[in-house]
Amino acid sequence: MAGAQLRYCEDMNKGRFESFTDGVFAFAITLLILGVALPLMHDPSERELRGAILSLWPNFIAFALSFAVIGIMWQNHHALFRFVARIDRKTVALNLLLLFGTVMIPFATSTIGAYPTRHASTLLYGIVLTWCSTAYNLMLSHLIASGAFDSTVKRERIARTVFAYRVGWFTYVASTLLALVLPLLSFAAYVGITFYYYVPHGVDADVES
Repeated sequence: MAGAQLRYCEDMNKGRFESFTDGVFAFAITLLILGVALPLMHDPSERELRGAILSLWPNFIAFALSFAVIGIMWQNHHALFRFVARIDRKTVALNLLLLFGTVMIPFATSTIGAYPTRHASTLLYGIVLTWCSTAYNLMLSHLIASGAFDSTVKRERIARTVFAYRVGWFTYVASTLLALVLPLLSFAAYVGITFYYYVPHGVDADVES
């Protein structure tokens, strides 16, 4: 009885956990648009204004990429935690590490949008996304080790999830290192990883195979 009470105290409210996480994702995705801003112009002509807007195309591409990244992160987080039966303090701590990286994405996005061909900007972007992927993988490993998944979730499905997110992590690391030599190719790789995560894997998939 005492053990059951201790377990109850250690567990956290899943509803509040997910609501807080949703709020941070929503805030981060909203901040992205602040990185797309026209320089202050005094009474510009139509041609000057049009040129200034068109010159922001790298910022818009970076915005679209990061919007997709955060949106997919939120979707996959939601899909994963549908099958989690309980939340403990370590899960909350690891989730905060994920959210820390998430709120850094707008800054990294504005940097890469302003300097899309520079090594430092693409490296920063990769470091932030690798941080998020690392936190996600650590949290997934803890959920498995602590037996947090619902008993109806098959081990094979969890194993497919682990494999898919390990592949994503290694690809992020490789893309980040690529930024040191080929920034534009690194940026293209970030786009490719986004499409990879868009495809459901393991517990993210709606239907068991």
